[in-house]
Formats: sequence, structure tokens, C-alpha cells
Amino acid sequence: MPNKKGEIAVKLTLLLMLAIELTACSAKNGEPIPVASGASAGQTDDASAAQGAGGGKRKLTVVKETDAPKRSDVAIERIHRFEGAAIDAWLSDDALRVTTTKLLKPGTDTEEAKFSYAAEIVDLTNDARKPAKLPETEGNTAALVKETLSPDGKFAFVQQWKDKYTARNFIKNVATGGMTEIPGANYLESGGWVDEGTYLLAAGSMEGRGDILAVKTDGTVSKVTLDDPQIELFTKFTASHGRVYYTDQAQNLKTLAYGTATKPTVLATGVSGFEIAPDGATIAVSTGPGQDGAAAQLLLYGADGRQQGAAIGKGDLIPYMSWSADAVKLAFAVYAEDRSGMNGVYVFDAASGTVVPVVPNAFPQYPLSWNPSGTRLGVTASGKGDLPVTEVIDFKNQQTP
Repeated sequence: MPNKKGEIAVKLTLLLMLAIELTACSAKNGEPIPVASGASAGQTDDASAAQGAGGGKRKLTVVKETDAPKRSDVAIERIHRFEGAAIDAWLSDDALRVTTTKLLKPGTDTEEAKFSYAAEIVDLTNDARKPAKLPETEGNTAALVKETLSPDGKFAFVQQWKDKYTARNFIKNVATGGMTEIPGANYLESGGWVDEGTYLLAAGSMEGRGDILAVKTDGTVSKVTLDDPQIELFTKFTASHGRVYYTDQAQNLKTLAYGTATKPTVLATGVSGFEIAPDGATIAVSTGPGQDGAAAQLLLYGADGRQQGAAIGKGDLIPYMSWSADAVKLAFAVYAEDRSGMNGVYVFDAASGTVVPVVPNAFPQYPLSWNPSGTRLGVTASGKGDLPVTEVIDFKNQQTP
């Protein structure tokens, strides 16, 4: 769903070394920003990081400035731009479906503006566009369709929003295109695949937090028990690799094992948003802004809740984060009222430990989205007349020297 933000009243405090490095980098040379491994609380070394969840030997994704590579794997090859378009879904690495919006009649003090909507499929190999079927509509408003693929790619959980409050839910067989509708409507779009055969949905309710539903790929539904009196409404809820993750009203990030536990444990505090890496081993966490004027920060945590190195982003607001499918790149958006700070869309490259600005000064109005292989990133912001404009960034396939 679109997520427009108002102006931020929070003022920045002293910038981190990261922001200082960004200011020093000129747009002309396009050098990546090395992420300093500061002495922040909870920081781990390589040995302790290797003991994270999953038992794999995972190195820290931050590096010392003196050891930072001069180049990274994040290098832009081309940018595609589509006026009046917002991304609905990636159909393949080279194709996506967009909804284009046209203003038919400007709004007045007594009448809302009127728009027309059309769906198109875009071939990014030549930027050719052809009409597509528009999702089902309610009245004069196009329905928003959200599809979330299962880890094995065989099924998708589909939400078709009839209005901004209620949705119809389906399980889609990707191979056949067959759709199985899930009984009952919901008021939230939060959820995630906890395993290849089960999607967990925080359905929400007009009264209280509502139920957590376990939806199987055959269409059967059951309720999940959660014993947590501190949660009245899920502001963020997802599932990954056998675990449930959510934030409560006190901005605690909590988790519990699906099917074996009902009481959660706290992973991090002061959390405003988070995204689980596709491999389940790393959690990107945004904190703040604090009531004391402290800036919002973007931090990395292991699945065990231990912080990995220093902040990789800082500003007044960090509204969107998105991992590439291989869990190597993390795209995120930052807004800072102080224009000398971080502003725009950035990509953190876990292989080299660098942060690279990819769309400076952009403030996305929709979530950031990667193509299936992580070679393209879609960014939709507000364009002329508040109509959406989408930029698709192609990254070069190069190796770090």
C-alpha cells in the first residue's frame, strides 16, 4: 500500500563517520562509502559472528575503513524511467507489471481529483510496453494486488485489496495459475512464509490485534497462539525460516519459534522497522527517531539478536528497506532534514561492506523492490502533479578487485 510521509520535525545530532564519508564523496567520482566498524554496544568480532544462527561461518558485513575496498559490486549500468507508473510485481528478471496513473480532472476544494488507471507489462530488455489486464476494481478505484512467493517459488500468497481496509486472500499455484480463496477478510497486509508450505498472516481487526492465521498451500487455515499481553496491534509482522517476528507498542522486536513456542523473546529494543534477509541469518533494523532528538539509524543484527558492527545508515527517517533474494544487497531509503546528511536511496553490499548511493535525494512513496536475481532495483517516488514515477536501476555484473 502507498505510504506517504509528512515532513519530519526531528533535527539531526552529530553525524556518524558514515555520513561524514558520504559528504566527502562527490557525485562525480561515485566512490562507495566504507562502513566503519565502531565500538558500538553489542558489536561482535569475526569469531563470534561465525557462531550465529544456522551454524554457518558468516563474516561481519562491516569493514574497517583502512581495509575498505576502493570499489564494490554495486555499480550502476543503466536507469529506466517510467512516468506515472508504479510497480505491481516482477514477472521475471527482465519483465514487470506496472500500473500507470493519469490525471483526468484536478481536485478542487469541494471535489476530489479523478484518475484513470491502466496496467502494462514492461520488457526491460528494450523498454517495450504492452497493455495488461487491470486488476479487479471496486467502483472507480483499481484494486491493489500483492503477491508473495513461497521460498521454493511454487506457490504465492495473494492479497487483492478491495479498499484500504479489507482484502481478499488467495493461495496461487504458480505452475498452473490456479487460485484458492481463503475464507474471511483481513485488515492488515502483514505476513510471511514461515516455511515452504505455510504462510502466516496477521489478519488484523477493527477491534484488537485480530488473529494470526496459518494458511497452508492446500487452502486450509488454522489459528496460531501468541501469548503476549503487550501487543494490541501489529505494526510490523512477518515470518521466516520457522520463526515469527514482530514489533510491539514499546518498539521491541520480538520472535518465537513457530509451532513449538507461544511466548516470544526480545531481540532488540527501540525498533521502528525491520526486514529479515531471505536466508534468515541477518535482520536489518531501523531505530528511532528518538523523543530526545536522536536520529534514526539502520543497524544489522544476527538471527540471535546480536548487533553486527556499526550503523550503515542514519537520518531523520528510514521508511523502506529491501533485501535482494541472495541476501547480499540491502536497499534502503533515508530522509534527513539536514540536506548535508544522507538523503535518497542507498544499497549496502554485504560482500564488500560498503554503502553506495544509487538514487540521491529520492524519497520513495512505495516499497523498494528487487527483481528475482537481485540485478535490478525498482524505486517509485512522487513525480509531477504527485503522480508516481518509477526508476528501475540496472547494476553491472562486476567483481570486487
